[in-house]
Amino acid sequence: MKSSKVSGRVFLGLVILGMVGGCLRPATDLDLLDRGIVGEVMMHSELAGNLRALCVPGGRLSGSPNGHQAEEYMAGKLREYGLRNVHLEPFEMTSWQDRSTTVTVLGDPPVVLEGALSLGNCLSTPPGGVTAGLVDVGKGTEEEFERVAEELPGKFALAREGGSHRSRKMSFALAGGAAGLVHVSRLEDRARVGQCHPEPRPEPGVVVTGADGAALAKRLEAGEDVTINVEIEAQVWDATPNNVVAEIPGVGSLADELVIIGGHLDSWHLAEGAIDNGNGSVAVLEAARALAAADWQPRRTVRFVWFMGEEHGLHGSRAYVKAHCDEMDRVVAMINVDMPGAPRSLYTFGHPELDPFLKSVQADLAGFEISPEIGNASWTASDHAAFMKQGVCALSLSGELGPGVKFYHSNGDMYDVVDRRGTTQAAAVLAILVRRLADEVPRPSERFDPVKLAEEMGWADE
Repeated sequence: MKSSKVSGRVFLGLVILGMVGGCLRPATDLDLLDRGIVGEVMMHSELAGNLRALCVPGGRLSGSPNGHQAEEYMAGKLREYGLRNVHLEPFEMTSWQDRSTTVTVLGDPPVVLEGALSLGNCLSTPPGGVTAGLVDVGKGTEEEFERVAEELPGKFALAREGGSHRSRKMSFALAGGAAGLVHVSRLEDRARVGQCHPEPRPEPGVVVTGADGAALAKRLEAGEDVTINVEIEAQVWDATPNNVVAEIPGVGSLADELVIIGGHLDSWHLAEGAIDNGNGSVAVLEAARALAAADWQPRRTVRFVWFMGEEHGLHGSRAYVKAHCDEMDRVVAMINVDMPGAPRSLYTFGHPELDPFLKSVQADLAGFEISPEIGNASWTASDHAAFMKQGVCALSLSGELGPGVKFYHSNGDMYDVVDRRGTTQAAAVLAILVRRLADEVPRPSERFDPVKLAEEMGWADE
């Protein structure tokens, strides 16, 4: 393949440089391999072209024609790049899309809030919509809901974006007898969609622009009674999306152990899904391309997975872990790549034993200026969660997405807002992280007892 020939030339050049005395520190074979992999990404990246191909109008909604087209595109590229065991793993889920959403502030005259959107998994409202008053619940914390407990029944809760996930705010609203949720976008001029029910439900949830939300909050603060009408027309269907899987097989006594790197391929339907998570999907694909082009034979098997169903409730990663539950002891680490941007820091989800290894990787990638501090996170709103809850060491790479980050989950999430140079750097860092994890001896992390972990973290009843 062309990429293999290019990589071979880069690798040969690095070998020659390694033999030149005086100006370079002595390089091991693995040092030279890493330099060749980074050089392949930085000099011959195909990331931008792959991102452009994935970014189509209407995004990559799970179970949609665009979603299936993206699955086939990724599988085709992986075969072209020489990955092994390329296949699709289907799973069942309920998919959702809103067709129209109208939020009207009643009065004389009534005012339609332009740009309002339904939140994910809200079923169509009855004819004529749902009409109810409005109660301000701030950022929608449990304490803020408790403060308005007497006012809330039968009304819409107005909650600003930030703090807890919108689905948690909806659960608080429903527990308090609310008619539904009105979420206020951080963006002044556009709404930002997202899931608010774990499965389709009739209680309406909508998101309005930051400007409209602020105006509603101001009226409530002044003591006005504000009543709104919400009309939603939504489509729900039984879908069979596919996780896309490929491998670089391990060689030797550790070949049964696995390093998994993945991210979600699906997106919302408002734009092109470029920031979330087109850039993560192509960063993983570029890392796979460079590692395959290096003709590398890892000690451990490296498995690349592109999950569908993330935006609707992490369905793809949950289905994957359920189907591969007998492999979890063999997974050394799972790297989740969700909106990476230009690389800035490495972090784990509760596995500090990996910190010394990650610090050594960071030190050897000094040119990328990754933070020397290894972060520790516990949030569960992306595809690492299913692995983390099984005790598997999950980790990720966070980065600087640039000004385009504000457009994720909105109609501005287009190809042109992605920092493609920064994402290419992330692909290089991810490729080296994968290479090191696959070859590190002894094993740098161990699986936690999932039952004990669930009890400690409060997941036992989930």
